[in-house]
Amino acid sequence: MAKELNEIVLSYYDCLLRTSDVALLQGSHWLNDVIIGFYFEYLDNTFNKIEKKELYFISPELTQLLKMTDPSQYNVFLDPLNISECKYIFFPLNNCDRKDAAGGSHWSLLVFCKQDKTCYHFDSSRGYNSSIASKFAKNVMSCLLDKDESNKKFVDMDSPQQDNGYDCGVYVLCLADVIARNVLETGNIIECDYNYAKKLVQTKRTVLLNLINDLKRKSNIDK
Repeated sequence: MAKELNEIVLSYYDCLLRTSDVALLQGSHWLNDVIIGFYFEYLDNTFNKIEKKELYFISPELTQLLKMTDPSQYNVFLDPLNISECKYIFFPLNNCDRKDAAGGSHWSLLVFCKQDKTCYHFDSSRGYNSSIASKFAKNVMSCLLDKDESNKKFVDMDSPQQDNGYDCGVYVLCLADVIARNVLETGNIIECDYNYAKKLVQTKRTVLLNLINDLKRKSNIDK
């Protein structure tokens, strides 16, 4: 049984999805960092068709590493990614307090907007990750904005709220999807129908399962 759960279902860029990961989409389960990371990788490849990226989707693993690292060292991890000119950066934020794992029990989404000098925080369980997000946002902006820049802001957004104890990760994915599409179309993160994300949540697990199957078929055809 353990061997079956460990079988690789899909290799997608830097992500390896195993049977145990995909199983989380087949019921009322909390999503792990692998599923979150896979979809962020997919969004990156979907929205960034040109060489110069306007959006950057940071993996859960790197987000966690940054969160647990002194901000003076952020440039060591971020400079190689060439994100200094990126307009929006998406961070899947977890309440885990370990440096070597994503883990935790709750996901929320932090979006840095360079033009606004602002980090926008979207939490489907209002207040749960606020203190973590506020501290992390301050560290992110100290790295990505000039030290003498003023008016740096952290904004806890009025995010749609989950109705259960396990869909926080799904909300992160749906919000990232909705926000990314909106900012590319309008260049504005404020005037966005965030409530549309709540509608997407209802079918997102099925959509993800279908996406994984489609990518798997394409992968087999290309071999």
